[in-house]
Amino acid sequence: MGSNAVSCKLLFRGLTVLVTTLFLLFPVQYAPTIQTAQAGQKVKKVKPPKAKHRPNLSYRPNVVRYPSKYPGSVGVLALRDKRSMKFYGGEDGYFSEDVLTVLSNSLFLEIKAGRVFERVKQIKGLTSQQLTRKDIKALAEAQNVDYIFIADLTAFNLLREKMRKRKKGLDFKINIRFGLVGQLIDAKSGAVLWAEQIVREDGSLNTDKRISAEDYGPSAKRAVQNGFDDMKMSIRTLGLEVNQ
Repeated sequence: MGSNAVSCKLLFRGLTVLVTTLFLLFPVQYAPTIQTAQAGQKVKKVKPPKAKHRPNLSYRPNVVRYPSKYPGSVGVLALRDKRSMKFYGGEDGYFSEDVLTVLSNSLFLEIKAGRVFERVKQIKGLTSQQLTRKDIKALAEAQNVDYIFIADLTAFNLLREKMRKRKKGLDFKINIRFGLVGQLIDAKSGAVLWAEQIVREDGSLNTDKRISAEDYGPSAKRAVQNGFDDMKMSIRTLGLEVNQ
């Protein structure tokens, strides 16, 4: 009986070691209660709303109460579209207005509201494409301004990020990214007084299979307005002084 008891103990100990080894070599995968969305899952394309349901991008800029930093006047050119892709799905038709036109108007109104300059003039019909130092000086003289402000639109896009899977479908985070690169040029000397890249994002969680104008319209306005607020503050704090 004694030898049998010893044999059983050794067998049990051997089985315990074997099970422990198998557990360490082949751990059991943890399965969460909420499944994450898989990359291969089919996602419905976001289609533009009907024309009457499309949101607008116009808003009232935040007016700054500080005194002007630069004497004289600045001429603001229209935005140049340098995005690698349109708003979503290769098109901009998700708003009631032309995107580039309304953002160019917002750029002018924001610089005016920022009160960094004594006077602000909108130069319509021209962009910053292939402007040499000589061109900028001639343009400033023709428009009777002291500075030229040029900017490239680098981002205005809708981005969808998969969050998690539910019984009714996938939850998404809807992000709107707005970005531009701007330059403030002293027309007389040709010096670049300010040049910065501005990027802002704003978004919301979408729990429906369909995406409506309410899911991206307000976020688009906030991203644009916050980006322009950053731009105005950057010009005021980082812009080089001009010797009179």
